[in-house]
Amino acid sequence: MSTVTVFDTVDPYLNSQWRESQTPWRRESMGGPFITVSREAGSGGSSFARLLARKLNSESGDGTLWRVYEGNLIAKMLEDNRLPRRLARYLPEQRIPEVAAIIGELVGLHPNLWNLVQKTNETMRRLAAGGHVILVGRGANFATAGMDNATHIRLVAPAEHRARYLAQQYNISEKQARALNAKCDAARRSYVRANFGSSVSDPCAYDLVINTAATPLPEAARLVGAHLRRQASPSPEPAVYPLAASA
Repeated sequence: MSTVTVFDTVDPYLNSQWRESQTPWRRESMGGPFITVSREAGSGGSSFARLLARKLNSESGDGTLWRVYEGNLIAKMLEDNRLPRRLARYLPEQRIPEVAAIIGELVGLHPNLWNLVQKTNETMRRLAAGGHVILVGRGANFATAGMDNATHIRLVAPAEHRARYLAQQYNISEKQARALNAKCDAARRSYVRANFGSSVSDPCAYDLVINTAATPLPEAARLVGAHLRRQASPSPEPAVYPLAASA
């Protein structure tokens, strides 16, 4: 029997609201480059973001510091909007929101989820506009679409590799880890589909898609660092590769 999630039931409404409310984001004068990181569960997204920030900070010639926003992103949004911290429980990215959250909206106990998500998107765009931030998850690449100086990263890996990684991180069985990863990925897909009308796994939504099973995290960080340097000093002429002659 198929399971209907909260996000699935509200998709038509949220998608219509998104289409009506969205406009192409203005290309603003940016304070510097920024990075978004989307990740399959267990592919090392959190570790990668911290490793990348340390690498970029160590290479900074002007003392500019990169900051990572992941779990602390919701706390930042609530602080910016002077909302109570208890509302963070209603905005999980890794699982479907509790039915209690929907009931709370109906009886006016807290702002509706749509408004909270939009405030989160506004916070991400504001942080991105300031530059030198790494935004992990929450559909950050979709929330900041159209903004200059962006590098959008997607981390992926085979299911068995991700299960081993999570099992080692949390000292659980690989079977448990695989189930947790699948549940988390499903919730993230629903979050992006409901709030942006997009597929989180669409490779065209990213500048770089990195398989962390084949590319260790330190090497992945070097790849992104090289990409940022290339963005900062673009070649005057784009590279042109000749097409192979047909047989």
